[in-house]
Amino acid sequence: FERLKEIRSKVSVPLVLHGASNVPDELVKEAISLGICKVNVATDLKIPFSDAVKEFFKENPDANDPRKYMTPGKKAMKEIVKHKIEVCGSANRY
Repeated sequence: FERLKEIRSKVSVPLVLHGASNVPDELVKEAISLGICKVNVATDLKIPFSDAVKEFFKENPDANDPRKYMTPGKKAMKEIVKHKIEVCGSANRY
């Protein structure tokens, strides 16, 4: 985290943590405390989404209605997003 501290002390722009999927929550919290303003976690969302959609098609091989096969994927992502919002300290902030 020394490099992050050094960067934060030299710039006044918002800092982004890229590739934060699979980074432990405590490390993300520490990075935020040191000035990270945006955390990118796309892989943490894409994998549960695609796993849920694959499982749906495994159980419903003839399905063709996106409203039905997208629902399990969105539900899986929603749980991860809720958790990430909490980790980032953004819950109940408007």
